[in-house]
Amino acid sequence: MKETRPKVLALYRGVLELLDEGADVNTIKVSDITAKAGIGKGTAYDYFKSREEIIACALLYDVDQKIEEEEEELARHEGFCEKVIYAFDWMERRFREQKVFVRILRLTTEGSGLSSTILEELQKRKKMGCGPLRVLMKMCGEGKERGEIRKDIPVSAACIASLANMAAFVMYLEKSEQMPEIDTGWMKEFLCKGLLEQLR
Repeated sequence: MKETRPKVLALYRGVLELLDEGADVNTIKVSDITAKAGIGKGTAYDYFKSREEIIACALLYDVDQKIEEEEEELARHEGFCEKVIYAFDWMERRFREQKVFVRILRLTTEGSGLSSTILEELQKRKKMGCGPLRVLMKMCGEGKERGEIRKDIPVSAACIASLANMAAFVMYLEKSEQMPEIDTGWMKEFLCKGLLEQLR
């Protein structure tokens, strides 16, 4: 990941700290962000055009940074199914340790709960190669090359199906206390098996 300027990084951390405190992503103001970052409000506009751009970039930066930390470990798992199970394990760890990250992951992948202006900025940034989709595309591409995904299924379609399963797992994690009859390990296997049945 290329180096991020200190003041830009401070702005990102400001957004993330506000979210960690429970702030609504749609009502965060630039002044809130700069106060957390410890810089002047005008300085933010030296680097970003709008509040929406700051928030979208901060969300994607956080997801990208954490995913990049895991890519080396993910590469050690050879099969597509093994990679999917590892991704579920990683998401579960993040959920237990840092629930705000799972919230950010949902915002960046699903867009649910975002205002139209932030969502538009987020989609624009995703087209530039940001976000978890990059890793999923690579996983699905490798799976197709190994014959684990049918030749007639486009990599992009396999990526969307994988993303849907991961979103379902996040939803399960959020509601797991209300569903004690479902074991987490069983749910991982169940979702992975369903995904493979779609793709093989």
